Amino acid sequence: MQPIYFQRGPMRRTFPTFWLSLLMLLPDLSGATETLRFGTFKNTDSPALQVCEQVIREAYARLGRRIEVEHLPAERSLYWAQSGRLDGDLCRGQQSDDLLQVPTALYQLQLTAFSTRALPVSSWADLKPYKIAYERGMRSIQEHHELDLVAVNSIHSGILLLQNNRVDILLYDHVSVLYAANEMNLSQPLDGQPIVIGIPARHLLNKKHKALIEPLNQALQEMEKSGRIQQIEEHVMARFMLDDAHRKQLEANAVEP
Repeated sequence: MQPIYFQRGPMRRTFPTFWLSLLMLLPDLSGATETLRFGTFKNTDSPALQVCEQVIREAYARLGRRIEVEHLPAERSLYWAQSGRLDGDLCRGQQSDDLLQVPTALYQLQLTAFSTRALPVSSWADLKPYKIAYERGMRSIQEHHELDLVAVNSIHSGILLLQNNRVDILLYDHVSVLYAANEMNLSQPLDGQPIVIGIPARHLLNKKHKALIEPLNQALQEMEKSGRIQQIEEHVMARFMLDDAHRKQLEANAVEP
């Protein structure tokens, strides 16, 4: 039998080349695990935003996707989502022409007019005589050009303007104002009158993610039908001491005696 000799030199040179060539033939799977980045309002302690974030995180997890949420000034968040710097916006109460909207709502905003005294307001038309604070970037309010609007950077800033009689009304989501007012230990109670009941807050995506709309909406529909979205909302409200029992107590404290 002839002895077998291994030529070490040439083999050392060819093995790296072989493996590199093999790796080049493998499919690029990096996009499948890419973390998606979404912007939203700066209010990290907003119960409404917490509901939206937990719902959308779970929906993406069902698709095997991870997300990150950045709290930014509202207009910047929307602009970055439109430009592609972000992959979309966490949730908005209105559609944007430059972004794609996922149809199933994450949360129902209860838009309420808060004041330091009882005012006869129950519709948009009733708001005309008053100076109104709202959070900058809330386009569902900004589009009402007939109103005397004052943009603020946070719920807390709006409440302070209200308490100091700089504005007549703070227009914002009901439970978010209740929570912020309770945290601030206000000396003067607030009166809240519903203006719009049930503004659907929906997830927005940059147009490059059009393929995600259908599977993501299907995941949200399954969560809605199973009661999972409602379960998340109840859990968040309880954590913020805004479950039914605590909410009724806060609402009682918020009404002018």
